[in-house]
Amino acid sequence: MQTCTTCCFVLKTTDHGESDKIITCFCRDRGKIAGIAKGAKRSKQRFVNKLEPFTKLNIVYSQPRKGTLLFFSEAELVQAYLPLRQFYERYLAASFITELILKFTRENDSDEGIFALLDWAFSTLTTEEKPLKVVALFHVRFMGLLGYQPELKRCFTCGQPVRNGQTYRLQPSGGAITCSTCTPYSRGYDEAQISVQTLKFLHLAQEVQLGRLNRLKMPASAIQQTIETLHRFSLHLLQQDITGWKGLKSLFPLLHDR
Repeated sequence: MQTCTTCCFVLKTTDHGESDKIITCFCRDRGKIAGIAKGAKRSKQRFVNKLEPFTKLNIVYSQPRKGTLLFFSEAELVQAYLPLRQFYERYLAASFITELILKFTRENDSDEGIFALLDWAFSTLTTEEKPLKVVALFHVRFMGLLGYQPELKRCFTCGQPVRNGQTYRLQPSGGAITCSTCTPYSRGYDEAQISVQTLKFLHLAQEVQLGRLNRLKMPASAIQQTIETLHRFSLHLLQQDITGWKGLKSLFPLLHDR
């Protein structure tokens, strides 16, 4: 069998039998893939301490004649990102991000933009004092790369540009915002409210170069509003729960204490 090498991030690791592991990765050139690492649980050279979630690897694999599960034969550690497994807040943030990748992407559908964004997120999470800020910025950029970028400049109903004195809500069904005049809270809409200040931050996050994204200064209220709003939007698109949400939400009080 012909062997290939690719750079990837480990998203998920599952034990398989007594000595093997099933590894799900996101690769630069292939997108999401899954493969079996034979003897990985017993390996003392090829795979030891390399197949942990969030690690960046150069992996050697081969394509089987039958089935879709690849064979992983070697792995070279590029970046361990140890803080993402050592610190609880960063672990929850990284886990939520990987779950979004797992649920929104298809196998063998490469996207260098998503790979670069994931690289940015894991790198930034290792040092960022507010991991939830990374989640918020990642999520808004990720939606854009998927083709679901919310329209944040004007009210979808009346067409008026975002302006002071209004609050806004993102309608999950349309991915557009509506102002408080067009969708008053008393009518029973349950979309999370978004302030004008938060909308300005989100618009900047959509437009700024990726290398400058972590320079944006977001107050705690904007971070929480962003995460809650995009979580609702993602639930509508996926039509299934995001299991990491409960843990991520538990970090909100810590966000406001800083």
